[in-house]
Amino acid sequence: MRKLIIAFAICSFSAVAFAQNAGTTVAPNIPVDSVTKKITYTGVVQQPGTKDTLYNRALHWCSTFFKNAQDVTKIRDKESGKVQGIARFKLYNAPLKDGTKTDGGEVSYTFTIENKDNKYRYKITDLNMKSTSYQPLEKWMNKKDPYYTPQWDDYLVQVDKYMQDFIKSLKKGMVEAKKVNDNW
Repeated sequence: MRKLIIAFAICSFSAVAFAQNAGTTVAPNIPVDSVTKKITYTGVVQQPGTKDTLYNRALHWCSTFFKNAQDVTKIRDKESGKVQGIARFKLYNAPLKDGTKTDGGEVSYTFTIENKDNKYRYKITDLNMKSTSYQPLEKWMNKKDPYYTPQWDDYLVQVDKYMQDFIKSLKKGMVEAKKVNDNW
């Protein structure tokens, strides 16, 4: 009988612990550069085209992805094939009981697109929360931080989703546009 009571208590405790964690967001596996220890999304993509063609596609993509590409892009160097900029996006707090989303702040980041013949490299780094002082997002990954809050995990999920969408959009934008047959 005593073993049955102990087994029941353990199962009950496990169920309560599971229920408490069921509503929390699990942070994604955010890529961190092994040298700089900064969150860094990077990749090299094989793409047919000359350096100049890929550079022009990168500029065109910037003008479609960002509301104000002129303001966002800080370096436009056709000779080296490099486009670099600083952009930002909004984060939202968990919805209120009525479903209303509240502003969680803005994340700023630096992106670089470097073009060579038949390939380009993208790099997204220096992610930080816009504030009166520089607040790198790497802090959010430290669950032992005295100021840690589960909201940081939700923010990291939003950051990762934005970055995955950024990369997907860039790859799509760097593909050669199909020529339309205009014979009539």
